[in-house]
This record gives sequence, C-alpha cells and structure tokens, in this order.
Amino acid sequence: MAEFKVSAPGKVILFGEHSVVYGKTAVAASLSLRTNLKFKEQILEKNYIEISMPKINLNQQISLQQIIDFFFSESSIKLSSGHEKFYKYVQKFVEQLNIETISQRQGLEALFYLMIGISQKENIVIKSFYLHLDTALSISSGLGSSASFAVCLATCFYYWSRLQKNLQTPLDNSHLREISSYALECERIMHGTPSGIDNTICTFGSIIEFRKGECLVPINDAKIMRVLLVDTKVPRNTKNLVETFAKLRSKYPKIIDPLLESMDGIAKEALAIIRRIQELPEAHDELLFEAYDELMTLIKINQGFLGTCNLSHPSLDAICAEAKNYGLAAKLTGAGGGGYAYILLLPNTSNEIIDKLSQKLTASGYLVTLTNLGGSGIEIFK
Repeated sequence: MAEFKVSAPGKVILFGEHSVVYGKTAVAASLSLRTNLKFKEQILEKNYIEISMPKINLNQQISLQQIIDFFFSESSIKLSSGHEKFYKYVQKFVEQLNIETISQRQGLEALFYLMIGISQKENIVIKSFYLHLDTALSISSGLGSSASFAVCLATCFYYWSRLQKNLQTPLDNSHLREISSYALECERIMHGTPSGIDNTICTFGSIIEFRKGECLVPINDAKIMRVLLVDTKVPRNTKNLVETFAKLRSKYPKIIDPLLESMDGIAKEALAIIRRIQELPEAHDELLFEAYDELMTLIKINQGFLGTCNLSHPSLDAICAEAKNYGLAAKLTGAGGGGYAYILLLPNTSNEIIDKLSQKLTASGYLVTLTNLGGSGIEIFK
C-alpha cells in the first residue's frame, strides 16, 4: 500500500510590492517554513477517506462510495469542462458534508478539486486513504500558505497516480510544471485571479525574479540567507491597499510614476547583488559583507518609498527602527498596512543579537520567527 510524505515551502516577497502590479520587477524567495503532508492508503475494509488538517480544526471521514457515486457517474462534471463549471460541481459535493467554517469548506474544496481533477486526467483509482496536512505558516498572512497547501495536495495526488502506474523515477522539471499548473487552478478557489508567483515559488523553491506577464526566472542554487519574519498581528486588506495606491498614482502620476521606476531599479539592483553573492568564493568575507551592506541600503530605500506612499504602518515603522538599532535593515513584505516585515540578518549576526532583538520585538507584542530564504521547493519522502 502506498505511503509517503510531501513538503512544500512558503514564500516571501523581498522587493517590488505594489510596483509589480504595474509591470515592474519583483523579487521573491521560498521560506524554510513549510507545509507538510502525510499520505497512507488504508485497508480495503475501511471504505472511507480520512482527512486531518489541524490548522483549520478539520478531521473528517467521507464515504468512498459517496465520492465515487458523485464524481464518477456518467452525468458527473469533469475538470475538462472548465474551471468554473467543475469548481461549482465540487462546491455542490462539499455542501453535502455540512462543514462548519469557511476555511474548512475551502480546504475540502481544494482537496476534492485536485484529487478528482488529477484522478480524471492521470487515471488514479480512488481508494481508501488517510491524509494529514499541517503547516508552520500563518494562514492569510501573505507568506504563501494557500499556495503551499495547494502544491502539497497537487503533488500528493500526482505522485499517487505515478505510483499506481509503477513509475518510480524522480519528478523532473516537466512534472513540476504540471504540478504547479494544477496548484494554480486550485489557488483560484481561494484568490480568484492569482498571479502564478506563489505556486511557482512553492513548487520550485529558490529566489526568483518576476514581472507581470513574463516567465519567472529562478536564481538556481542561491545561497541561503537568514531573516527574522515579524508578524505585526495587525490585519490588513490587500485589495483596499492596492486600490488606495492606484488612486494615489492616478492623482499624482508625475510623482508616483518615478517612484515606480525607482522601485523597479531597486529590485533589479538587488537581483544583481544576490547573483553576485551566489558567485562569491567562500573565503571572500569582505566582498560578502559589502554585498550585504548594499542589500540593506536597498531595503531601507524601498521601505522609505513604500512609507511615502502610505503603505506602511506604525507597527512596521517600529520594527524597522528596532532593526536599525542593531545595525540591520527591515521592510514590510506583501501589501503593507500591517501584516509582516522581514529583517535581513548578516552572515555573522550572532545568536545573542538575534535573541535580544527577538525578545525586544516580542515584548512589543509581535510574533518573531527565524527562518531561511531560498531553500528547496517540493520534497517527497517515502
């Protein structure tokens, strides 16, 4: 019986928030904070599937026959009928399960969308199984939790289909692109019109360069960089912030358009520095610290521009000021107006400094997490 584990990272935007909406360059990276999934086929006597998702307090047993009768009859709607039509059919099935919360309903909609969609295309035989999915990522925080969730589920069912066909070779780039494509369709359940950035980072990992409407460019084998992620615990509405910035640009185009060009220049310069760091020999500490110093300068400038455009928040400003007290640089990540900031750590930032800074921020009511940027994408363990 098939049994395996899947893991996918979260993501963080380093440079290019908001300006990316207007076709400018942005830089994003995978996080070492990950979503993890355990999958195990059950014995034939267990004629149900069992789903466990602790993050959304979901533990559900669903009749296998109920699934087969609904999704595999002659009148059943197929994924090939189009996203909207198939998704509405999946919604109709989940409605029958009497789920309590929106997050639980969306979680099951995503699962059945991918399980049934992939089973139709990849010819999976649906058997009884147990699936446990949990994540170290905060939900709805701008760290790619929904994309990481979708990538884990898509990988699970795609890999299960390969096991059923006795295909044992590792997944190559073409397989990963298929998984990312499935995850993107699933992301539409939670985000409506996702850009494709999040699911790509969560699938492939690393640090990437992207612009709207263009192919994403990964920085392969990027050196790991450490950051402190700081949750302000201040809720924000991404749609409202994007609309507010659009109104500001419409009113003052001669002021805002040059800022957008400057943000584009910051992102491009940051990419050049990150690539330079990647190519440095291990012993060149002086050049390494010079590159980090340049990155920190760009972080401060970028945060200043975002603040000028009313996209920051007093809590984010306080985090940036505290980082500066320790010789470090911080900026908001995502839409702004609250949410998360990241603090770039130097290669030699000591544990003592990290602990002191973390304690100071925690005492101010923030949640602080030490993590790495640019790690691996999808991982599968047997």
